[in-house]
Amino acid sequence: MATFASSSRSPPIIDMTLLNDLYDEIERNPPALEARRLLIQQCMDAGWVDAARDAIRAYLNLDPYDEEILSMEEILFEDDPTRSQSHHIPTPADPPPRPSPPSVPGDIEEAQLELLRGYNALRTKAAKLLRETCLVRDLAKKHEPQVPVPEKTGKGISLMNLFKNQLFSVAKKNEASISPRFEVHIQNLTDITDGRISSVVRVRQPGSAQAVARAMEKNPERAVDIAIGDLEDMARWLRSQSGRPDNDAVREALVKRVGMLSSALSNGMKRNASLALMHVEHELLHRTYVCEETMYGDKVADIPRARFLATEDGYPWDMEELAQAIQSNGGVMRNPLSRQMFTTEDIRTILQHPLGKGLAALGVEQGKLSKGVRPKTIEELEKMSVVLLADMSEDQMESRHVLDQFLGYVATLPGSEQKALDKLRVPAKDSHSGQAFDTTIGEAVRDAKANVVCIHKIGDFLQQAARHLKRSK
Repeated sequence: MATFASSSRSPPIIDMTLLNDLYDEIERNPPALEARRLLIQQCMDAGWVDAARDAIRAYLNLDPYDEEILSMEEILFEDDPTRSQSHHIPTPADPPPRPSPPSVPGDIEEAQLELLRGYNALRTKAAKLLRETCLVRDLAKKHEPQVPVPEKTGKGISLMNLFKNQLFSVAKKNEASISPRFEVHIQNLTDITDGRISSVVRVRQPGSAQAVARAMEKNPERAVDIAIGDLEDMARWLRSQSGRPDNDAVREALVKRVGMLSSALSNGMKRNASLALMHVEHELLHRTYVCEETMYGDKVADIPRARFLATEDGYPWDMEELAQAIQSNGGVMRNPLSRQMFTTEDIRTILQHPLGKGLAALGVEQGKLSKGVRPKTIEELEKMSVVLLADMSEDQMESRHVLDQFLGYVATLPGSEQKALDKLRVPAKDSHSGQAFDTTIGEAVRDAKANVVCIHKIGDFLQQAARHLKRSK
């Protein structure tokens, strides 16, 4: 724990050269968190309370979740009655609110003109400051103390010459420390005047992944938004670096960042990091998906965050449309476009989405329907599937007979079991094409009876349905 220098002992020796180096490092290589941390420690060791407070405020504005600096803050501000009124430093339990996304102005041309006027005004002010800074630098050089080098006499160096020599050394040291700062300011002002503003205004480097993970754990309701904000900051910082990486390089770095966040999160919170990456790919990286429009013809890019979902097969969804499609399909978790079953992870994500929670009840209902089919009915399905698959005759008379027999058998079943056969959708695929079947047992039998679908395809489906019902028992 950092402490102040005690006043009962001799005053501490302050290394002014180190302090100047720290200030130069902070100015030249922002955010320079390690240099700021060392500066805080130096100020506390020297007993400079106000300077330490200012340094801590500046540090926490960059990384508000550093526990060590927060503990130093508690020590420094415990006796400060103006702390609550004058300064509020966010804590992990109180993350800084993110600004709402900017809205498009009604008059876009007027907004563009206003931006252009502001840009020109900034360059004009920078040019004025550049001239004044150069004048101040030249004036400082003109009035530098000219102290002659002491001359040796037969009796050695006089006291007056020794004093002049000390003044000369101090002046040279001050010149060496001030001159580089002038040059940095002049270079920055020159870049702004010439229009190279991005080379001066640098993007803040994101904080540590552990600090972001702690903020997510403290505020689980906003965990996804906190992670999205961190990934957006990371993407902007990466793009501000030299070389300007493309979207693929940025995505690769964001995937590594998500891995770091996931390793620092508890098991129940890990999925929030993956969801954040999904939204950043959609909104910031403009990922290319399997389709560019939703099922209702809307642009994928226009889907709001609250309704957007991307599954592992590369399809983007408006959750309102997807929930309606799954509900109309009896709760079967199948991709309405590709007709393939969703993966286990996709099903979990769909059911945990606020617009997909109602689909869980449909899944439970499907499970109850599969258990409502008696073993005798499953045997009849197996027998019928064998006949349908083996029938190669032209009139398919044997298949017609077995279909009639099964429909007569179904008519003798209780209403609940007949409902189960009409509503239950089983996961099955065409053995030849691999295309998923999208029908129920009752619909398939009636289609075969009406000669709407090939009896061999129906036999393939019923055989898989019988196996599924056996496993469900």
